[in-house]
Amino acid sequence: MEEKIYEQGKTIDRLSQSEIHLGEVVRQQGIAIDRMQGQLAKYEANLDRLLAGLNERDRIVEWEEAKIHERLNRHRYDIQEKDKIIQGIDHRVGIQAHEIDSLKERVSYYDDRLLDVSLPEGLDFLGLIL
Repeated sequence: MEEKIYEQGKTIDRLSQSEIHLGEVVRQQGIAIDRMQGQLAKYEANLDRLLAGLNERDRIVEWEEAKIHERLNRHRYDIQEKDKIIQGIDHRVGIQAHEIDSLKERVSYYDDRLLDVSLPEGLDFLGLIL
């Protein structure tokens, strides 16, 4: 019986040591958890700052895109207006080219007539017409 009591005492000592050891492990894990929670809080704060920065950047990008679209629309309108002006000029140039061609034909006609009239008189003047 003494031996049984001795063995039970040893078992109780081992259990006490295990309990002490487990208590220390739990305490160490609590410290690690506290550190991890501190790191997590830092990460969350950094994430919040990053998200705020991204949101601000997105707002700026959207604002800049709106300005670019506005400028593009103004340029598109200006180009359309200039295109209308160029089409008008092209039309006027076409009319003027037609008028120039018509005037060339008239000048050529009158040159031929003048030559027809002047040639006999010039020959007569030179005494070449009988």
